[in-house]
Amino acid sequence: MIIDDREHDLIARLKAESVKFTVERLPLGDIKIEKNGHMALIERKRTDDFAASISDGRWREQKARLSASGAIVIYMIEGSLYGQSKPPETLSSAIWNTMLRDKMWVIQTRGLEDTSLHLQQLTKKIGTTILGGTGVRSLLSKRKRKSDSVYLLMLMTMVSESVATALTTVYPTLSELQSQLHKDANALRSISISSKRCVGKATIATLLKHLT
Repeated sequence: MIIDDREHDLIARLKAESVKFTVERLPLGDIKIEKNGHMALIERKRTDDFAASISDGRWREQKARLSASGAIVIYMIEGSLYGQSKPPETLSSAIWNTMLRDKMWVIQTRGLEDTSLHLQQLTKKIGTTILGGTGVRSLLSKRKRKSDSVYLLMLMTMVSESVATALTTVYPTLSELQSQLHKDANALRSISISSKRCVGKATIATLLKHLT
């Protein structure tokens, strides 16, 4: 983990917690974490600076530069959204736009203590495969999700994870699955979900409804 040399309070906090890091002047971001060929740039903002940066245009300009870096981009917003120079609704809207539209992570923390905790956990996880959950490799282990992961996630909006996984094993692409649905949808009944369960009629009906 590399901390920008202007982040004096964060540097002091990490030193007090005996966290290993180096200090440099970073051209982008306030913190850089790099491991196994994967890099995250973290921009840390107090909520008063967050609100001010929306007013003066720095928020938009900064996001554009961070996005062009090719790194995983994470914003850490410290403090309450209330009592700032912008209404809390405006700040909340900016956060959601950044995540949903710009595909960047935003984490709101209570303050320096929480920020330090999150940075330490991120350092452990970035560049690794995180097991469990949906079974889809975490965004933190690579810069872009592969098309097969997107396909799996799409199917999981219609069927369970176990069914989606079985379908993608037999039909690796969406076009192959759609072709089979058009040709003979009942052929999917032979796909095993577990030792005692196969794809059912209700699942096939759902797939036909949404994919054909």
